[in-house]
Amino acid sequence: MDNEKPVTPSTAAAAATSTTTTAPEQQNQATTNSTAPASTVPASSSTPAPQKTEENAKPEVAKIGRIGVCALDAKARSKPCRFILNKLIEKGEFEIVIFGDKVILDEDIENWPVCDFLISFYSTGFPLDKAIAYSKLRKPFCVNDLPMQKVLWDRRIVLRLLDLVKVPAPKRLEISRDGGPDLPPDIRLMLEQKLGLKIPAQGEWKIPQQVELSEDGNTLTVDGQTLKKPFVEKPVDGEDHNVHIYFKNGGGRRLFRKVGNKSSEYDPNMSAPRTKGSYIYEQFMDVDNSEDVKAYTVGPDYCHAETRKSPVVDGQVRRNPNGKEVRFVTKLSKDEMAMASKIATVFGQRVCGFDLLRVHGRSYVIDVNGWSFVKDNDQYYDKCAEILKEMFIKAIADKELKASLKEPALNGNGPTRAPTGSAAEQATKKSNRLSHTSLQNLLNRAPSVNRLTSHHQQSVAIPNGSTTSASAAVAGSLGTSPGSTKSAANTAAPEVAPETSKPQDENPKPPQHSWKLKGMVAVLRHADRTPKQKFKLTFHSKPFVDLLKGHEEEVILVEEGLKDVMKAVDLAIAERVEDMDKLRLLKNALEKKAGFPGTKVQVKPFYIENDEPMSPKPKKNYIKFDKASDDNVHIPVKLPASDDSSPSLPSLLEAARNAIASPESFSTAPTGPDGKRVLEKLQLIIKWGGEPTHSARYQSQDLGENMRKDLLLMNREALEDIEIYSSSERRVRTSAQIWASSFLGKEKGGEGLADDRILIRKDLLDDSNAAKRQMDAVKKKFKGLLREGLKAPPDFTWPNDMPEPCEVMKQVVELMRYLRRVMHYNFQKYGAPPPSPPADATASSASSISSMTSTNASTSVNNSTSGSNGAKEQPDLKTIQPRWCCGEDAELFKERWEKLFVEFCEWEKVDPSKVSELYDTMKYDALHNRQFLETIFTPPQFMILEDEANAAALEDAIPGPNGNVPSTNGDKNENEKGAAPGRRERLALRRRSILNQSPRQSLEEEGARNYSGGRGRVKSDFRLAKLRELYRLAKVLFDFVSPQEYGITPSEKLEIGLLTCLPLLKQIVKNLETVQASPTAKSFFYFTKESHVYTLLNCIIQGGIKTKLRNDGKEIPELDYLTQICFELYESEGRAKPKDDAEGNNTANGEDADKKEASEKEYSIRITLSVGCHADDPLDVDLDSKHCIGCSPRRSLTHHDEWKLVLGRLKEKFDTVKLPKRFLPIMLTENN
Repeated sequence: MDNEKPVTPSTAAAAATSTTTTAPEQQNQATTNSTAPASTVPASSSTPAPQKTEENAKPEVAKIGRIGVCALDAKARSKPCRFILNKLIEKGEFEIVIFGDKVILDEDIENWPVCDFLISFYSTGFPLDKAIAYSKLRKPFCVNDLPMQKVLWDRRIVLRLLDLVKVPAPKRLEISRDGGPDLPPDIRLMLEQKLGLKIPAQGEWKIPQQVELSEDGNTLTVDGQTLKKPFVEKPVDGEDHNVHIYFKNGGGRRLFRKVGNKSSEYDPNMSAPRTKGSYIYEQFMDVDNSEDVKAYTVGPDYCHAETRKSPVVDGQVRRNPNGKEVRFVTKLSKDEMAMASKIATVFGQRVCGFDLLRVHGRSYVIDVNGWSFVKDNDQYYDKCAEILKEMFIKAIADKELKASLKEPALNGNGPTRAPTGSAAEQATKKSNRLSHTSLQNLLNRAPSVNRLTSHHQQSVAIPNGSTTSASAAVAGSLGTSPGSTKSAANTAAPEVAPETSKPQDENPKPPQHSWKLKGMVAVLRHADRTPKQKFKLTFHSKPFVDLLKGHEEEVILVEEGLKDVMKAVDLAIAERVEDMDKLRLLKNALEKKAGFPGTKVQVKPFYIENDEPMSPKPKKNYIKFDKASDDNVHIPVKLPASDDSSPSLPSLLEAARNAIASPESFSTAPTGPDGKRVLEKLQLIIKWGGEPTHSARYQSQDLGENMRKDLLLMNREALEDIEIYSSSERRVRTSAQIWASSFLGKEKGGEGLADDRILIRKDLLDDSNAAKRQMDAVKKKFKGLLREGLKAPPDFTWPNDMPEPCEVMKQVVELMRYLRRVMHYNFQKYGAPPPSPPADATASSASSISSMTSTNASTSVNNSTSGSNGAKEQPDLKTIQPRWCCGEDAELFKERWEKLFVEFCEWEKVDPSKVSELYDTMKYDALHNRQFLETIFTPPQFMILEDEANAAALEDAIPGPNGNVPSTNGDKNENEKGAAPGRRERLALRRRSILNQSPRQSLEEEGARNYSGGRGRVKSDFRLAKLRELYRLAKVLFDFVSPQEYGITPSEKLEIGLLTCLPLLKQIVKNLETVQASPTAKSFFYFTKESHVYTLLNCIIQGGIKTKLRNDGKEIPELDYLTQICFELYESEGRAKPKDDAEGNNTANGEDADKKEASEKEYSIRITLSVGCHADDPLDVDLDSKHCIGCSPRRSLTHHDEWKLVLGRLKEKFDTVKLPKRFLPIMLTENN
């Protein structure tokens, strides 16, 4: 199916490597937890058996210490952090403990895990004061100074520190109206004592007495100091990114945190600075090459740097396939490296990001961000892990040195002469000659060793009989690379903040309990697929009734069964018992598509809707039939409208408009007087497409590897007992198999993974018709959504500044008609035969489609021949896109778009559900056929001139709004660069005149040239503006319609959700109860399709569980390929009573009560959501040969809730609906 040779994936190999390097610890766990149910994947599947013998022959690695990661899950479990942590533990020298949101937000610091080394940093919502108190209590080695992170919250202090260490910054003025920074007294005292920087207390900060803007509006004066435009206005709050740039003679640009693919927008009316709040005003700098530089330090001696397009250029963010901003690695100069070292040192942040500008050979720092990681750079990950390891070993050596200096005095031997030389040199020398006994004593004194539960003690302690000493591990690690000792010694420099805490107990009480991920139940959508296509036709005659083989339910015919459909068509044509245009259409489609993978025909019977016993005057000769017979016919009961891109689509052809049963007739069948069902009509649906693409392989592998690495950090035991289930559809099974291979650590994308590892559960994961009546009722409501004069209902997602939905649909139709002309012209230009003329609006649409399909078929045949015509036509088309993937070619591309043009351009009223197919097709071609899409829809010059003339004529009649400033609340309007664009800007293909209003025009044009992207021309080529506009409007309409297909009101969403996925929901609840009761960790994974993912999310939101989304559905995101909904079950680990007794850690009073409380375990559930492999605009993505969009990280959908409360809320809804007796798909081996 895939013409493209797949690149050998590295992800599966990386996952297998992770298995190998962590094998010793996994073997210990496999020994204690070797019992697993027969139906689950055994532990050996994640640790290949051949590796055990090899690992047993190796000496056991000595543990250096325990690394604690105290940051919110969104940061601690992010891909960059996860990659670095996995590299630190791959040789078994360190243990990682992720504190997690539950511990950080809900637990007292006394119950936080104990560690030797602490990675902790602030992000929105993080309780920094608690982390500071914890570091004072446990005294771990902190990678980044915690109190100094508060300094980063105020840009005024940051700039003063930069001035202190002589790091260049732009010229600036300050206007403080808030009384100055609110800095704790102990930090102000530390800054004064250690650095000589005196920061006045809040209220003592100088308040400006005179703030003026000159009459011409170009000069700002603050207490006699002046600054001329252009200048930059920054809030003093370091977390406020709403920055304004004011240009000379008026106008400005608003900068903000990236929203979709936007980072700034131009406002022609912005001229006067803000008058409320405190701000810093910096001179605007015309940077070299329109680039900013993002720098990332790891210690004072290493700094990685990348350039990116400045947000001042045009505010458009170019992204790579992983959804990250496109950046380019750059080398820092000696002066810039010195600046990086000073910043890491003075701020006490060893891992630190900062921004700098390069202007005419000089560099200026404009912001210091604190903890930051580089995205998608393996070289950086390796170097960061290496430096952190050296840093931790150096910290152990320093601590051992201090302890050894104290020991003689403690033993009564008197004072010891202080060593000569610097402390760093002494520590380095000492670390290279540590004895096994001294380091063993140090590790035994470490809090993370003697205060942990028995499980942690077992994994951290160094065995007495180990042949590999801890001193050898330290010395060997320090000597692995030249200069590593120097680097490790210098890492002590950034520690500037002294311990300001009150004296603590030498041995504070160990944690009463800590929370740990015990297992998860995850539901995943399949990976990328080709567009699904179908024809829907209605028949009444006996040849088609015979296809039911006597069954009274829907039947699906595949492979050999398609021959029966062809025979029925031939018989109907011979007898002329049906509309001949429809029959020719069906015959042509069968001849072309029968050989495609996954092609199938659904035959759906519809029965008389009759509230009375029997109609005395039936309109047709209805057909009665008796009990079904089974002749190799597959009979899953599936919803006709259930597909992955848009579940519930009505017909795709005009022919079906007049022939398909209306939604009112979709109902349960009555019976006649003799008790037999009375057939009214048959709906025949031929489907093809929907097959996994080559991108699906890479997406599934990457997700499997990432989820594996996540569990290795959170709880590696959860990898040893897993169960994987899939629906019966091929694209779902394929995604599950590739994902499982990577997740379990198998090599080469699936080899060695038996098919029986993944169980097919059609009853849980396949389509059902249980909610058919309710979904049909919702479809009826869609008909009126696009009526003229109707505004978008409040329950629907609709941008505030968009016109009525009917007006947007009209624009889509206009764009489709224009692009149809362009496509036809370009196909003729590149040598293809001219298309059949569009059918007259009054003619039979079935006839026009049949003619169009026949033309495409003949064209395909001609192109496949080796005659003179073929030789003349093919080369030109091939030059557009030499390589095609997913079994496609130019003619299949044309066929898909011709069908869309018929649906949008020739029908009197466009069905709202057609938007889903348009959106799905545009996304697919933007990723897999980018070159052909852009070329074939590039209009010729005469069309451009023609359209400009038409746009100019419309300008006076339909003026755009004036003076409106686009909002920054997530609107993805490409045109929001100045005054809100009118219809002229939306329809015309001229260059956007609004750009000319910006004083930064030269900078913007230069940026557009430098960052247009090698593969995509949409951003830089103004001729493709209409293609971009079509995608934008299709996305708006898709967000408007698609989430509502599973219910409009909350009650409809809940009812349809329960009817669709109630069996799955019950199984999830059962699995969570199993995980809770299990003595070991367990995990369950379910692979399904879009319909189950959307309805499951609706059940959660509408089921009484408090989520972070609104329950009216307006905030439900697009759930793209590989969407994940994960139920994470956490367990609080109490202390083991025998170990407590042995160590004598229990208090004298209330000992039994303390033991009982400590031994009781608590459980919590948190639900997380990933929107899958989604890009806000795939036309903006820079692609490689994989054509693959990376998977978005999981985000918390709910807070941590008590597990019984969550399960109770879900169970309450189980009895609110009643499933029909027959809704489950019938297994292929069953006779029915």
